[in-house]
Amino acid sequence: MPDRIRLMNSEQAKAFMDSRKPSDFTLLDVRQAWEYETFHLPGAQLVPLTELPDRLEEINSSKPVIVYCHSGGRSSAAASLLQGQGYGEVVNLVGGASAWKGEVAYGPIELGMIAFTGRETPVEVVMKAYVMERNLQSYYSLRADMAETLDRIELFIELAGYEDRHMDTLYELYTRLEPAPLDRDAFENRALENAGELAEGGVRLEEFLSEYAGAFDEDLGFLEVAAMIEAQALDFYLRCKQKAELPETVETLELLAREEKAHLRILGRHMVRPEA
Repeated sequence: MPDRIRLMNSEQAKAFMDSRKPSDFTLLDVRQAWEYETFHLPGAQLVPLTELPDRLEEINSSKPVIVYCHSGGRSSAAASLLQGQGYGEVVNLVGGASAWKGEVAYGPIELGMIAFTGRETPVEVVMKAYVMERNLQSYYSLRADMAETLDRIELFIELAGYEDRHMDTLYELYTRLEPAPLDRDAFENRALENAGELAEGGVRLEEFLSEYAGAFDEDLGFLEVAAMIEAQALDFYLRCKQKAELPETVETLELLAREEKAHLRILGRHMVRPEA
């Protein structure tokens, strides 16, 4: 598992920033542009979570980065992604902009990552990834059933289809890595036994949504959670790639990482300002 991200509440973050020059750290806003325009912390640099993987070069890795979003969820995923890519001091602002403004605040919002120690065999990595993708596919399918507009139904069906293809890709890699591969059903059962019924990102999503119902309610909230999950899936694949040794494993992880980036961009296009 990666080291825990450093957490700061609003008071701690204000004290941290007041004791330093603005050039000594990066204050990173990972919300959408319309959220930034409505309100943002003074001096914040805007790089939406949905664009972050393609814009890492814009963020100075040699100085501390304080990440924030609306309530602390997207910033948690962004902080983990930054940490995994070698950024040294990364801070997640607990409660995000809401807490900063003195509105309803939540404690640290973390999906968590499915365990990756770096000691897994290539087959174990594939099995863990398969469980992530399987459960995210179930989440998207559920959201498609619950969606109230054709646009959202089509979006969640599209995203569920991507996860179906990821599972196919992972099973194909497994058959190339394992001398005596199990059939698909047996492979899936073995993967679930080893990794547990965890969602992509490390927790059961329905439990997560129930715990933080007020932070991720309505349509936009479901998209925020989806962006968090996709970002942490990308983080998982990139961390695995750093430790992978077999060329076919590296190639597959690179493919999956590229597709997770694409999924984030799709979600970003749908995370628009709610109608009044």
